Amino acid sequence: HPGGSRSKVHMFVATLLSGAMRRDIRHPEKRYGDRFVLAGGHTNPLVYATLAVLNEAMRLKYKQTGDKRYFVAEKRGVFPEDLVTLRRNKGLPGHAEMAGKTLFFKFNTGPSGHGMPAAAGEALALKMAGCDEVKVFAIEGEGGLTPGATHETQNSAWGLGLDNLFFLIDWNDYGIDARKISAVVYGSPDDWFGAHGWRTFGAENGNAWDDTTRAVLDMVFGDNPRANSIRLDMPS
Repeated sequence: HPGGSRSKVHMFVATLLSGAMRRDIRHPEKRYGDRFVLAGGHTNPLVYATLAVLNEAMRLKYKQTGDKRYFVAEKRGVFPEDLVTLRRNKGLPGHAEMAGKTLFFKFNTGPSGHGMPAAAGEALALKMAGCDEVKVFAIEGEGGLTPGATHETQNSAWGLGLDNLFFLIDWNDYGIDARKISAVVYGSPDDWFGAHGWRTFGAENGNAWDDTTRAVLDMVFGDNPRANSIRLDMPS
């Protein structure tokens, strides 16, 4: 699915590098790092390529300086030489798998929409553990917003007040078919999420770094009145 991987680049990189997502590139296993779920796990070449660039930059800096702050263990990260192993035996898997070099993923996913309920479950678990500041980010395309599990997730997350859960939607009105999504499904992400009470933010040009980064930052750090009025009751 090269199209889905390509069209998510700007919002993915903006999420990683804008300060919206708090994580340690050297240690994806850290328990208090923000979580990332690739809801449509078939677009994982997006993640592999991005991590390979970032990890290679760290490797070069470590070689230049010898500073251990830049050291990324090869078993903990995807590097450029790993990319040629995509979908090969013992190489990078064709769907997102949370293991070894790909611990950046925080759930195993494949079909569209597969990871959305899991992302909500992780956000709920973090809240119940008192880790409200740990955020869960999930990326999906418009095709993944049609399954029934997506709507159930939207309802449940709103009712539970999961203000630590963020969905990034790649909306270009096309999936893998020749016809537009809007020709068979009414509305847009604003309608699909707004109808369930969610705040929505958008970038008119998803290929513009400024627009996309601003939308991500507004989503994560903007005012959320409902977050101040909903409290998740914990069992005593």
